Amino acid sequence: MYKYHHPKPIEVKLIGEEGFKLRQKAAEYLAVHENHTGAQRANTDRQGYGLLAEMVIRGGLQMPEFNPEDHPLGHDIQLPSGVKVDVKCRGGEKPFLEIYEGGDGLPRESKHNFFARQLHQENLDADIFVMTHLLRPKPPTLPGTKRQKKWVLYICGWISKKRVLREGVYLPPGAISERGREWFAYQYNQIEFYNYNLNGLSTLTDLLKIDQEDIRIDENKVGDLNLTRVDTLRVGYDLAGRGILKKEHVDFIRKEMNLNGEVGSFLHNNQSLHVIKWLREKEVISDQEYKDMLKKLPIEVEFTGLGR
Repeated sequence: MYKYHHPKPIEVKLIGEEGFKLRQKAAEYLAVHENHTGAQRANTDRQGYGLLAEMVIRGGLQMPEFNPEDHPLGHDIQLPSGVKVDVKCRGGEKPFLEIYEGGDGLPRESKHNFFARQLHQENLDADIFVMTHLLRPKPPTLPGTKRQKKWVLYICGWISKKRVLREGVYLPPGAISERGREWFAYQYNQIEFYNYNLNGLSTLTDLLKIDQEDIRIDENKVGDLNLTRVDTLRVGYDLAGRGILKKEHVDFIRKEMNLNGEVGSFLHNNQSLHVIKWLREKEVISDQEYKDMLKKLPIEVEFTGLGR
């Protein structure tokens, strides 16, 4: 029986002679077994990251590095308990952080992404997902070199497939999300699921304790928001502005989010100032109201000249 742990990532360094050998094995195996089919399949590099993560987990569980040739494609690992595991891995040039700071100085909680089409494919029969993040250098292609130090795998935790489908937030192509200190539009159908909602691992062998009862419990578990606290408050402001939420609802959200600072729009502050100026010009707000509003907003950013 699995015992819950806070999802603090397990950090596995894949550097030096041994790390390079493992990365080289992954690259050689992928050269022969790369997947060219499937809904929104990962590109070659990302398939390599997933394979490398799977190999690390297999090693920690004292399993062979690779599946036999006749292993079904619907999952990556089958535990002794019969639980079917799909290992998910995202690569990036920065270490995995449970919480990072946005451009406004407020904290952002980390998330994981799933391709929605893959989750809804019946032939992908995994019971749980193990979520990982690979810190990798530039260029990001396996196996890299022996001297590179930016090869670190973060094993974040596990989650049942049914819970991801029930609680994750589906975002279609074109939907906006925040990454680091920038905004971007999704290219594919995505489901966002936040790291703090995962089931953590104290050691890799905790995976061997997961049985069907643990999965049933997780499938019915009610987690927290799959949204940053900052974006939750932004949504509250938006819904209140449209007359959907009342002030007391926004006050509740603000209290629950417990942020030490004011949440701004995802638009630039200059655009907010522009609207306030427009309201003053239309005489909707007085000069005094305008001055009071300016005190609550950052000062306008001005262009300082070419080459500066």
